[in-house]
Amino acid sequence: MPPMTRGPLPARTYWVRRLMVLGTAVLLVFAIGRMLGSGSDGSDGDDAAQLSADTPTSSAPTTTGTSTAPTATATRTGKPRKGRTSAAPVLATPTGPCLGSDVVVEPQVRNAVAGRDVLVGLRLRTITSEACTWRVSPDTLTLNITSGDDRIWSSRDCPRAIVRRDVVVRRAVTTKVGVIWSDAKRSDEDGCTARTDWAGAGWYHVTAAALGGEPSDLQFELTLPTAATITRTATPKQTPTQKPSGKPSGKATGKPKGKPSGSPSGAVEPD
Repeated sequence: MPPMTRGPLPARTYWVRRLMVLGTAVLLVFAIGRMLGSGSDGSDGDDAAQLSADTPTSSAPTTTGTSTAPTATATRTGKPRKGRTSAAPVLATPTGPCLGSDVVVEPQVRNAVAGRDVLVGLRLRTITSEACTWRVSPDTLTLNITSGDDRIWSSRDCPRAIVRRDVVVRRAVTTKVGVIWSDAKRSDEDGCTARTDWAGAGWYHVTAAALGGEPSDLQFELTLPTAATITRTATPKQTPTQKPSGKPSGKATGKPKGKPSGSPSGAVEPD
């Protein structure tokens, strides 16, 4: 039996098939585009999440640095500057002459050696007045050196030891002057003469006071001078060498100068 053959189909059937194929193609394109779009959205989301996760980590050092900056500034501010501490204090200006009762004289003696000049330092300051002018002279200042009840030296006997000068005495800052005890020698009623004796080594008291003021006392030691040590370096001397002469100094006789004695020389021969 021969196969059955179909006749041509209606045009509508062909259009339906064409629309189905076209719709299928559109759906495929849409599905592929959706898949590609969702993949890029996921990657963007992952990148954004990674960026947001990295951001706090990178900002942590910045936060730490910001918190430590005020501490460093506070430390620098807390330290005093050298320029402020080294500034000299403003000295008071003298308003007039000093009263003797307002001047305090404190003696100082260091490295006093018997038989040599002894420097007696005097520190001056006022009790009440901020600053005043004082005339240093034998009439306004007295200085005495004693040893027990023995009077050793006095500025009344040696007024030339006190140099006359005008100084400014202040309450906040001390003024220093000096008096020389010449050769550490005694003084007497005749003054400081070459006939007076030297003070021996030992302990003494020096008392200083302004005229009308309270005296100040200091004990000091007069030590013995240290003997100088002289070291000499021996210089070797060169001994001249004798040159041999061309002639012999003597003739050989061929005979011994001495004869041997028959007595033993001290050594005992064995038997």
